[in-house]
Amino acid sequence: MISHLHSALEFAAQVPRYSEILKILFNYGFGDLLKLVALQRILGIEGTEMPKHESGTLAKPPEERLRLALEELGPTFVKFGQILSSRRDLVNGDYYTELCKLQDKVPTFPGTEAKRIFAEEIGMSVGKAFAEFDEEPMAGASIAQVHRATTHEGAVVAVKIQRPEIQPLIERDLSILHDLAGLLEKHVPEIATMNPVGVVKEFSQTLLKELDFTNEADNTERFANLFKDSKAISVPAILREFSSSKVLTMEFISGYPVNEPKVLKKHHIDPILLSKSISKLIYEQIFVHGFFHGDPHPGNMTVLHGGVVGLYDFGMMGEFSMGFRSSIANLIAGLSEKDNRQVMSALVDMSESGRLVDPEKMLREVEEFSNKNLTKPLSQINLSGVFNKLLELLRDQHLRMKGSFYLGIKALSQVEAIGRELNPDLNFVIIGKPYAIKLLEGKYRPEHLAHILQKLSSTSLDILDDFPGDIRVLWKRLRRGEINIPFQLRVEAEGIEPLRKTLNTTSNRLGNAILAAAVLIGSTNLIRSGLPPKIWDIPVLGLLGLLWGIWMCLRHAISIRHSDGL
Repeated sequence: MISHLHSALEFAAQVPRYSEILKILFNYGFGDLLKLVALQRILGIEGTEMPKHESGTLAKPPEERLRLALEELGPTFVKFGQILSSRRDLVNGDYYTELCKLQDKVPTFPGTEAKRIFAEEIGMSVGKAFAEFDEEPMAGASIAQVHRATTHEGAVVAVKIQRPEIQPLIERDLSILHDLAGLLEKHVPEIATMNPVGVVKEFSQTLLKELDFTNEADNTERFANLFKDSKAISVPAILREFSSSKVLTMEFISGYPVNEPKVLKKHHIDPILLSKSISKLIYEQIFVHGFFHGDPHPGNMTVLHGGVVGLYDFGMMGEFSMGFRSSIANLIAGLSEKDNRQVMSALVDMSESGRLVDPEKMLREVEEFSNKNLTKPLSQINLSGVFNKLLELLRDQHLRMKGSFYLGIKALSQVEAIGRELNPDLNFVIIGKPYAIKLLEGKYRPEHLAHILQKLSSTSLDILDDFPGDIRVLWKRLRRGEINIPFQLRVEAEGIEPLRKTLNTTSNRLGNAILAAAVLIGSTNLIRSGLPPKIWDIPVLGLLGLLWGIWMCLRHAISIRHSDGL
């Protein structure tokens, strides 16, 4: 009863915002799509007068009207559109182009309010924390605004302060978005196939993470640690003592615009070298570390003296497992070698289902795609364009990719666009190919195999450690009659000889399996010990033991397959 009352009160509080959203959507010509009249009736606001369309609004293309509507709806919907622009499985063509133009048209809040939030969050006044603090913000966005400050030690810093009361507003809009997605999924079949409820859920998780600046601080420090030895990139240091979930203070880095070649040349920075440098950086993020900046647009980059790239705003990050990185590497290698079967296999590996209903049909479509898009020299191939066309093929095959894949495509596309602006002759695919090949070759290096065996031995030891206790528990349960095993023994004319042979074979196989496991574990420990003599920097005894253990496992597997004993 109480929960129903709470839901009713929550809904009543949201009705004005529902009404505002519906008015804006109606004003931009989306009344038919959302069945607004029926929705008004459901919400109990059918008496609300809808505004008349503004003069000239409906003359604009629907893609532009959608962008304008999202901007007017406010921060949550702007962020939703920005994140949606990375999902090329959901939007394409002109809608994608327009969503990429979304801007945070939100007025800044007073500097006195920023000071109050800082003091409340950090536990000290701005005057005590800094020697100087500019009340006028340097930049403002939907979630936060940035102020320039100077520490008492003389270091210039950027202080990012979350907008007051933004979290409850976003949570309210997310709740409404979820309701609208459910209605669309139920009543608009054309949109239902896109899984709007799932998309909104994924978006909600991403946005709520961005609201907690602790995540951004963690991401920044993790990224900086990965590139601590790189001379090509600079990441701002985080001042933890002046940071919280709503305040983020970092080193202030300033340079030249990354997408203005004339300005760069004026300051003796070669745009061609810079285009190659930022291309290598995104490939290193994806293939070497599997942790990459999810929104590397020009606004989140600056170029320092010597062509060093300054990167900031680590709120939206992507992460790929080693297996997923291998699949992307296979995809890029397959594209560069025009190996259609490898391309198809890589795409299937990256999909959520991991299987195809009609592989032959998929292969034919990949071949057709290859003939249309990969016949030009690699230097003329636009990788982001190829990826986007591949996504259309995947939609036709009803293959849904993992969410991080689309963020990776967005990151690659943004960097490629900047690179080609700096250098129209940039060979983006060729720059990425060595990273893909190195990743694939690394899977078969002895040290990688040793690492796998080390994990295998650790797991095996855990199992062996637990095994006696598990057997004891099982035996006690059997004695207490808690486990019943139906058992029937029938003695044939030849007596118990077949049973004896069966038990003999079983015990032999079990003994062989234990011995093989022991050899593998022992060999792994020998490899880890580093005892000489060595070959390929691997102890010879450990390598020989490893090969013997693998041979025993293969022999055991073949024996079981043929069921002829050992």
